[in-house]
Amino acid sequence: MKYLDKWNTQKKNEQNKRYIILAAVALVVIIAISVLMNLISSNRSVSASRLRCMAAQSVTPFGNYVVYYDGVTLFCLDTKGNEKWNYTLGSNASFTCSSNHVVAWSGSQLHILDKSGQPTYNETLENTIQFAKAGAKYVAIVMGTDVGPKLEIKDLWGTHVDDEIPAYADMIILDLGFFDNGEYLWTTSLDVYGTVANTILHTYKVNMTSSGEISLGENLAYDVVFAGGELNVVTTRKLRKFDYRGTENTQASTLVYGWQLEDHDTVGSDAMLLFSLSGANNTSELNQLRLLYGKTDKRFTLPSTCVGAALYNKRLYAFSAETIYRATVNAQRFEAIALPGIMNGQTVTNFLGMLDNGTAILATGDGTVYSVTLP
Repeated sequence: MKYLDKWNTQKKNEQNKRYIILAAVALVVIIAISVLMNLISSNRSVSASRLRCMAAQSVTPFGNYVVYYDGVTLFCLDTKGNEKWNYTLGSNASFTCSSNHVVAWSGSQLHILDKSGQPTYNETLENTIQFAKAGAKYVAIVMGTDVGPKLEIKDLWGTHVDDEIPAYADMIILDLGFFDNGEYLWTTSLDVYGTVANTILHTYKVNMTSSGEISLGENLAYDVVFAGGELNVVTTRKLRKFDYRGTENTQASTLVYGWQLEDHDTVGSDAMLLFSLSGANNTSELNQLRLLYGKTDKRFTLPSTCVGAALYNKRLYAFSAETIYRATVNAQRFEAIALPGIMNGQTVTNFLGMLDNGTAILATGDGTVYSVTLP
């Protein structure tokens, strides 16, 4: 029996060693593939395609595609300028995009379109629509008058989920968004009858059970980024962090007065936030950038005046009249990459957004739009 027990123990140890070796080999393969993909991504060449839309036609990123509205019809193009689909909205329409859905409205008419441009919902609602946004599972619609609006939630096929009216009495809803895989919703609203300006942040479970109400004070909150279980609330004065219930992590607040959020991304459990000096968006001129990422708080001086900046694949990109500037988080200097010659001498005057696949949408002085694959 002792011999048999010893033999069984040796056999089990040998099996454990094999499992460890296989796990190590699998880990090495995964790391090698990740490194290879990063190398392929970082070494791809710059290329550009002229798109048939004009900069004034509400050109908007839509996942790996571009959507624009010509005043009657909504068009979707790929990065080479090929039409993927079109959808007639009529005049005076507006729209917003998530990565997989487009929500469009005109008056009280609501349209929900999937990635193929097929309508999953197209009906007239009881009130005029102010604006709407889609998440991974639901659509939030703000309806009625500016003060005291109604917030309604539908699923992506238009089925009514719930609504909220009392929370926004005497309020104006400024913005909203879904977070945590689309299961939660945040809204920012402004109390118009208060003696001092006061912005309120509400958070909800998608079934509209309120999970938090936060008074943010007189500093305007203009963006909210969810990462690592926290809401990063960007105001005109501070970056503040809250949990689902509205409890603030006061040790994590950061002064951002004088800086304007340009772009954001989520890397692991951290939000990566890219700022420019305030006023840059109004003058279309960027000279300095600031990156907040985990414990990193770093400033970058651009080699020349730029018209826009963005994040992609843990890199900073900035766009000047004739050059793309690129830098990693820890870089000491920017790389300068010339824009493709397809632009025929026209200089870049506007950055319209970044697609999920790292394609920048740029416009020149005459309003022509180009998709530029970033290196």
